Parts: sequence; C-alpha cells; structure tokens
Amino acid sequence: MTILLDTREPDPHPWPPFWPDATTERATLACGDVCLSGNADVAVERKTPEDLLSCMTASRDRFERELRRATHLASFAVVVSGSLADLLQRRRGLAVASILGTLAAWQRRYRHPFVFAGNDGLAADFTWRFLVQPFREAKGLMSQCNRATHKHELATA
Repeated sequence: MTILLDTREPDPHPWPPFWPDATTERATLACGDVCLSGNADVAVERKTPEDLLSCMTASRDRFERELRRATHLASFAVVVSGSLADLLQRRRGLAVASILGTLAAWQRRYRHPFVFAGNDGLAADFTWRFLVQPFREAKGLMSQCNRATHKHELATA
C-alpha cells in the first residue's frame, strides 16, 4: 500500500520508518497530513504537542478551518505524537482549563477524535490502522458478498 504524506509535512517524515510494509509518496493533500493513495476520504492530521499548542493560539483560525473541512470526510482523526501530559507540560502559560476546554470543544463541535499516542512509533501505528481498516473492512464485505453470490449460483444451478 502507498501512503501519501502532505508536501507541507517535514522531510524526512518521522513516521515512515514505522511502516515497513508501505511505500510513501509526497502529495498536496486537500485535507489532513496523511492518507492512503486512492482514498483521501480517510485522513489523519499529524501533530506534535508543540504544534497542537500553536493551533490553540497563533494558528487557531487556520486549524479550525482544517477541522471544518474535514467534517466532509468519511473519517478523520488528529493524532498527536505525545501524551496529554506532554501537552500540558509544554503549555507556554496557557491555563490547563483552557487547553482541556479547547480539546473538548473541538472534539464535540467537529466530531473528530484527538488521539494522544505518546510517541512517534505509536502515532504511526495508530495512523496505519486508522487508514487501512476501512479498506480491509470493504474488502471483507466484498468477499462475503462474493461467497453469498457463489452459494446462490450453486443453489440455483
């Protein structure tokens, strides 16, 4: 499988070493930072704790536009390569209540999960699973339909 990484992401990207069975390509993505080639309807927005804090202050308007755009996707998640504790330790004077309130509001308002993975390896692993599960589920449904059709053909033959 090929994973597309947005051209605005760092190069080299920190997650591909955790995807040994995938190839990666750079592309300009309309929404999110990572998606499977051929399925931009499921995407992940990658954040470090520092990036996320910036999204709560100086880049808030831009980030909220991204969250709004993503409501049109089938699935979208914000994956943070740090823990919630990491975020709060780096809070740069922001009140804890403000950070938690913002996270709660964004998740409620835009209905996208924010996953605090803890580190790059776990963030990459979660992202891989988030992106490929819809593909695998669809493949499984197609297989079930094919088996049911085959059984029906045998029964009517």
